[in-house]
Amino acid sequence: MAELVVSLVVQPIVEKAIEAAVSLIKEEVGSVLGVKSEVEKLLSKLTSIKAVLEDAEERQLKVPQLKDWLGKLRNAAYDAEDILETFATQVAMHKRKQKLRRVRTPISGNKISYQYDAAQRIKKILDRLDVITEEKEKFHLSSGVNNNSGNSRNHNQDQELPLTGSFIDTANVFGRDDDKERILHMLLSDEFDKEDDAFVIPIIGMPGLGKTTLAQLLFNEERVREHFESRMWVCVTVDYDLPRILKGMIEFHSKMEQSTSSISLLETRLLEFLTGQRFLLVLDDVWNEDYRKWEPLQQLLKQGHKGSRVLVTSRTARVSQIIGIRSPYLLEYLPEDQCWSIFKKIAFNQGNFSSRMQQQNLEAIGREIVGKCKGLPLAVKAIAGFLRKYDDVNKWRKILSSDIWELEEGSSNGPHILPPLKLSYDHLPPYLKHCFSLCSIFPKSYAFDKAEMVKFWMAEALIQSRGGGRQEREEEIGIEYFDELLGRSFFQSSNIDDKVKYQMHDLFHDLAQFVSSPYGHVCQVKDDRSSCSSCCSPETRHVSLLCKHVEKPALSVVENSKKLRTFLVPSFGEHLKDFGRALDKIFHQLKYLRLLDLSSSTLTVLPDSVEELKLLRYLDLSRTEIKVLPNSICNLYNLQTLKLIGCIWIMELPKDLANLVKLRNLELEEMFWFKCSTLPAGIGKLTNLHNLHVFRVGSKSGYRIEELKELPYLTGKLHISKLENAVNGGEAKLSEKESLHKLVFEWSNNRDSSPQSQDVSGDEERLLEDLQPHPNLEELQIFNYFGNSLPQWMRDGRLQNLVSLTLKGCTNCRILSLGQLSSLRVLNIKGMLQLEKWPNDEDCRFLGRLKISNCPRLNELPECMPNLRVMKIKKCCSLKALPVTPFLQFLILVDNLELENWNERCLRVIPTSDNGQGQHLLLHSFQTLLEMKAINCPKLRGLPQIFAPQKLEISGCDLLSALPNSEFSQRLQLLALEGCPDGTLVRAIPETRSLNFMILSKISNLDSFPRWPNLPGLKALYIRDCKDLVSLSGEGALQSLTSLNLLSIRGCPKLETLPDEGLPTSLKCLIIASCSSLKSLGPRGTLKSLNSLKDFYIEDCPLLQSFPEDGLPENLQHLVIQNCPLLTQQCRDGEAEGPEWPKIKDIPDLEIDFICNRSPIMPEKKKASWYRPLVGRGGLKGRKQMEQGEPSGLAGCSP
Repeated sequence: MAELVVSLVVQPIVEKAIEAAVSLIKEEVGSVLGVKSEVEKLLSKLTSIKAVLEDAEERQLKVPQLKDWLGKLRNAAYDAEDILETFATQVAMHKRKQKLRRVRTPISGNKISYQYDAAQRIKKILDRLDVITEEKEKFHLSSGVNNNSGNSRNHNQDQELPLTGSFIDTANVFGRDDDKERILHMLLSDEFDKEDDAFVIPIIGMPGLGKTTLAQLLFNEERVREHFESRMWVCVTVDYDLPRILKGMIEFHSKMEQSTSSISLLETRLLEFLTGQRFLLVLDDVWNEDYRKWEPLQQLLKQGHKGSRVLVTSRTARVSQIIGIRSPYLLEYLPEDQCWSIFKKIAFNQGNFSSRMQQQNLEAIGREIVGKCKGLPLAVKAIAGFLRKYDDVNKWRKILSSDIWELEEGSSNGPHILPPLKLSYDHLPPYLKHCFSLCSIFPKSYAFDKAEMVKFWMAEALIQSRGGGRQEREEEIGIEYFDELLGRSFFQSSNIDDKVKYQMHDLFHDLAQFVSSPYGHVCQVKDDRSSCSSCCSPETRHVSLLCKHVEKPALSVVENSKKLRTFLVPSFGEHLKDFGRALDKIFHQLKYLRLLDLSSSTLTVLPDSVEELKLLRYLDLSRTEIKVLPNSICNLYNLQTLKLIGCIWIMELPKDLANLVKLRNLELEEMFWFKCSTLPAGIGKLTNLHNLHVFRVGSKSGYRIEELKELPYLTGKLHISKLENAVNGGEAKLSEKESLHKLVFEWSNNRDSSPQSQDVSGDEERLLEDLQPHPNLEELQIFNYFGNSLPQWMRDGRLQNLVSLTLKGCTNCRILSLGQLSSLRVLNIKGMLQLEKWPNDEDCRFLGRLKISNCPRLNELPECMPNLRVMKIKKCCSLKALPVTPFLQFLILVDNLELENWNERCLRVIPTSDNGQGQHLLLHSFQTLLEMKAINCPKLRGLPQIFAPQKLEISGCDLLSALPNSEFSQRLQLLALEGCPDGTLVRAIPETRSLNFMILSKISNLDSFPRWPNLPGLKALYIRDCKDLVSLSGEGALQSLTSLNLLSIRGCPKLETLPDEGLPTSLKCLIIASCSSLKSLGPRGTLKSLNSLKDFYIEDCPLLQSFPEDGLPENLQHLVIQNCPLLTQQCRDGEAEGPEWPKIKDIPDLEIDFICNRSPIMPEKKKASWYRPLVGRGGLKGRKQMEQGEPSGLAGCSP
């Protein structure tokens, strides 16, 4: 069989050189420098050669000499573009200086010398092109060849790509239902549980079978989410880096990047999450075959709870042997009928067949093609993604009969290239081939963002402008490129925990490296220096350093490859790259760089010599400790993207930033925009800028609001502050900025807001009216506005896409007039001190979230809000009634002193079914309520009648005397009562099996608890600050709590002893703190019989002297005694053992004032953490919070 042959793609490179020449001629740059004739000759030769490029690229596989000819042409075109762009940049910068000086000056002598030298270099390129043109004749190339045979479903695909969305990955799971269910059984069934270790399930299979896809499917399965308390996903790849794996596991819990490399510290942090948790860990793409590397992680995984699982994907069975699994799960080839289902779904997705006969023919050919894919889903997806664009039977037959199916897939030492993947690549348009092949510069398994990849392509000038009526932005075209490659499966999406990233499958990465390999066009440098000299040549244009120590490789690259366009250094975790002496050489010798990555490096000062990189378009300084950007950076005339993410020390931008007229992306931390006191003057000159998060309006030239006028491409969010300095808001032209989705209008809050300031009020009304946004706006916030009314453009329905509205500090508005905001879902109102009413005729049909705070005069709300799900009303002291809310789920009422009417009227609704029929339904307000907090609402006399919450918190509502009865309490899970004047509500607690948590705080006039009704589900009881509580026993209150695991008693100064009848035997944790009169822990048997008790905390009990006579439970693992001087003395008096010491000396984990004898965490002595799942998914963080006994997320019940 023949070998796979790489074909060169030169056409896009030649087209860019032609484009640069045309631009020079159009701008008359050649005339200025006296090289017009040379540039015209260059244009003529390149245009002549371009005419035969399609034929040359088509025939190069059959005529090997053509590949060498194309290689020479590519290098000449690259060099031509470099020189022409340098010309254009020098002249543009000279013209800009002339304009600033307002005087025409000749080009200086040294520049004339430079331009003469450049002209000589153009002549050298012309000489090279003369030779290339002569060689062209011997190949007898034809012009105007169209090698795109067959009828495409999109006949203009080379001119305009179809708008394709992200490919839906459901096709990946065809035929894996049985695999999924078998592995699910191993994940969920207790028959695979191991007592002292996590059960490991290796999924083994060759590349392209769908191992990762199957693992992702399992990871996101609902049954898996419910079964495991913790889930983690880490992509391991070839380099088995334990610190990186540990960080990945930790970050899945904390959502915070870990900065340390210390394995010890990482293990300690990870243990906080793993210990006692039933977890699922997915280790994707594992290559490690060294047991010594696996063992440290295996020891950590033993700390998890019984039932934990580790799911491993790997292409080698040796990995499963290393981790001790003799029988891995071997993923088989996908049956042909299932492959056909994938193929049919993708290739025939559009379903545009001209006849039944055509459909039958295409299906018959398609089935044969699927057979040639040999059961590999990735290969099927790739070839189907290509064929879906064609409906010509002959085109399909040509693919079926292609010689590529018979080609070798690479030697044992070379890349594994699947013929269907190579075939898909060969039929990409030239511009997509170029974009894809350059992706080989990234390491395998590299996760990238769509927008970032488009910026990368733009920096490399890979985005081709298109003719036509509508002027498209490069970003839009780039996104189409990306979506097309995604749709053809060259990229694949990875959606784990709502983070959308993209990757190339290893087989596609091999293909990208394969097609970019000729002549060292793209080079990856590993740690060994030999690889640098072997792959980097004088004609290398793109380099990535995939090594931790970069100085020596960087020096070698600069020495060998002075024509570099890309210098990329991907980060290795938190490791800071030290460029050392290489940095200065990069700036002075790599004159043609377009993209430079200095992120995550030790760089603290960016030298002025950065201005030498005249052609630079993309500069990444993220996560460096640079404090000040040199003003010389503003001489980078071509700079499009400047990344400063994580540069926390940068407080200001250079003063001449406005010189960066091509800047599109200025990426800074969100906090920078608020730390920076002022932006440089003239920001409006950056007419290509896409992101400007904050603009502070000033009164001086260069800072006025008209600076926003010529920024039509602003995207995302814009916060305009200090609007009191603005005169004419229309100058900002916000109505033309269609890509802005969020706007914030802010006036300073230190102004006179009195209603008498009529002039100010009128000025601000006119200004806000002039600031009319584009109808695409989705979120609007208005702060400290002193006008009497909201703008007309808000009231008359022009913002039909507005989803969220915030009004804060708009102190003079008396009536809230929102008009017809049909898409409004979220409304936040705060500090509108004069607001009195929200008229009933306002359209609130679709409002889902409402928060109103500090509106003391508000007395009227719309009568009905039929779709409201969340409502929070705070400090509305005049409001007496709530609206009718039949679908309300979450309600928070705080400090509403006049509120007394729940407004429980029924609402008649007519939901319409699919057949157009409907029936009347009567819905009561609050019947769907899940959670309610009522705090300091003293006039509320009762709770809603039809009301069955899951969480209920009441504080400071003195007139409330009843809780939902048993009928409406059967889903109540949490009950918190605070600040009650007596024990009325405590005695009203209903019988329910669902109640898990109960908090009783600051209950006055309550000396003992009543005997509650049956509460068999109660797991945790928190008693706090009950100043009159004398006894816990009363009527045997605690004895009926048969499932109680945690009892916390804090701040009860009159409590003297625990009940004689004892505590519930189910207790696992007991906390007693700040009980100043406590003298006894009860008689014999009070604690000894608590066989389940594992943790016991005693704090701030100064009168307590002893434990019960018969001691503590034998199973107690953890005892804490803090600030109990008498008891501490009885345990140990100086060096001598006290009388109470024998009762506690054998407890494994002691924390006492005078001793810290904590045992290290070992598999047989785990730190007690059973209470973590008790109080929420995240658990209680640390001992202090556990002592305080706080379920996470409770408001109004803090100690």
